[in-house]
Amino acid sequence: MLTNLFTVSGQVLVLFCLMAVGFVCAKSGIIQYSAVGSLNNLILYVALPCSLLSAFQLDLTADTLHDFLLSLGLSAVLCFLFFLLSHIAIRDKSIHRKRLLALSAVLSNCNFMGLPLQMAVIGSVGVFYGSAYSAVTTLFMWTVGVVYLKGSLNRASLKKALLNPGFLGILMGLALFLSGTHLPALLNQGVSYLGSMAIPVPMLIIGIQLAHTDLRTALRDRTGWLAAFLRLVIFPLLGIFLMRLFGIQGNMLIAITIAASTPPAVVLAMFDDPESTLAAELISLQTLCSVVTMPLLVSLAQTLA
Repeated sequence: MLTNLFTVSGQVLVLFCLMAVGFVCAKSGIIQYSAVGSLNNLILYVALPCSLLSAFQLDLTADTLHDFLLSLGLSAVLCFLFFLLSHIAIRDKSIHRKRLLALSAVLSNCNFMGLPLQMAVIGSVGVFYGSAYSAVTTLFMWTVGVVYLKGSLNRASLKKALLNPGFLGILMGLALFLSGTHLPALLNQGVSYLGSMAIPVPMLIIGIQLAHTDLRTALRDRTGWLAAFLRLVIFPLLGIFLMRLFGIQGNMLIAITIAASTPPAVVLAMFDDPESTLAAELISLQTLCSVVTMPLLVSLAQTLA
């Protein structure tokens, strides 16, 4: 396990170095905070779909189809289990705070942090399995998550779930995979180049956001620490235990563990009240804590795989 720990720690450290570059660029004024929206769009509409398309350039076999469907089912079970447990465990006088904290323990940053680490640790097959977790959390976020926080599901939220670029990228990649279609070599190379941006640019974005967040309030929030402990430690360990209990091993175990061990999704801030900074504080604090927790959990998964 010690060898795995050093290997994963190195990969995570590289990602956090990229994050540090974003932090320094924001603090020094090289990158303005106003650029975050454009960088987000670049990742969401170009890099992320391309990385997913590349990951699905696999030969269709009974085994690969079975593995994808299995990872999809596992991701759904874990997501709803985490939701139930976080709803029970987290208490707060404010209903909005309680529910936002609960969602922060459920919705992981499996796109911006999960996919780069999956690619770095186990290659495109990691993104293949990780995309199942991403699809589940995307649908959960814009359906169950919206109802949980807002009390109702409107057409706009459902549209965001179905037309989310990451989700569409998964559907397009899955269509190519199921039809046995492979992109022409030159086109696939271009798609791969664009998809490679899904590793460094999200880390820069997170670093820029950290540079504009006051962590002092988050450090004093006891309930926030409970949500962090659930998201970064308890839920990934529970996922590893359940997967091993049912005989899941290999790259699938590692990929889903990576997705489940990432800090809260950046999109969580969209669910917060406009005048509140709670979501930004939760995301920033847990992102910093994950530099310690993620290598430990992923190396454990590698050892058990």
